[in-house]
Amino acid sequence: MKDSDIVKKRHMLDKQHIKLTYITHFYCNQANINSVESLLREYENYPDDIKDQVEFVIVDDCSPLKYKVNHFDLNITWLKITEDIEWNQAGARNLGVVYAKSDKIILMDLDCKLPEDTFRYLVNAGNPERSFYRIYRTDPQTKKACRGHPNVFFLSRARFFRLYGYDEEFAGHYGAEDYRFVKFHKDHGSKPKYLAKKFRCIDRNIDREKSYHSLNRDLSHNTPIDLRKKLEIARFGKEYGHSRIFLNFTWSIDTIYSRTAPIPVQKRWWRPLWWFRYLFRCFSV
Repeated sequence: MKDSDIVKKRHMLDKQHIKLTYITHFYCNQANINSVESLLREYENYPDDIKDQVEFVIVDDCSPLKYKVNHFDLNITWLKITEDIEWNQAGARNLGVVYAKSDKIILMDLDCKLPEDTFRYLVNAGNPERSFYRIYRTDPQTKKACRGHPNVFFLSRARFFRLYGYDEEFAGHYGAEDYRFVKFHKDHGSKPKYLAKKFRCIDRNIDREKSYHSLNRDLSHNTPIDLRKKLEIARFGKEYGHSRIFLNFTWSIDTIYSRTAPIPVQKRWWRPLWWFRYLFRCFSV
């Protein structure tokens, strides 16, 4: 079979060409979901070399609003959690990573976005493996690099699952799941890093009166849970400090859309050199 025939026969759901999965979630209980749609409309204007290789996984965490998912010129998997669990960020992120089509993933919040150069860098970057990255933000006043968004992580999907994902024992109440996620990774030898300062993310202005949520931010329930998990891993070792509660809810797939896949670059020597990769791994352990 010719290479051109192989490309033509690829199914629209085939995602072999995806190099980066962008995962974000939302819960809107006000007037609309413009905070989500406006972000995707911005990304629609990015160059094809980015859009062709990125999959967007959007998780609606059981928003009470009724809406129809519009068409976007992007690779998109749109999911809806069907059980209303307050502050279910841990579950929403776990679900998004399950549906990721690449090992390189970036977990994002709606109040920040990636400029073209950062997006392109992540698409072409090597696998993070045991490292997980934060991304500097641009200070709106000084235009200098400042501390990264606390909920934005670039990491390996395999590493995410090796350490059981987010702990959903925190779901139902506000806070601590991201903090414990980072601490759990550090305790297991994952390396926290930052991308180079020239690759940043940008804060977004979201209408928090019409396209956001009105949930109460109260740490009083989750803070003691976080402390207990800290003590568990300190006293009993590496397999403690995480409940293993995972996807403790139901969900549905709303929409899947795929852009036409680009023609892949031929790498005819990749398979015959399996022995080189095997030996490299043997001597690098």
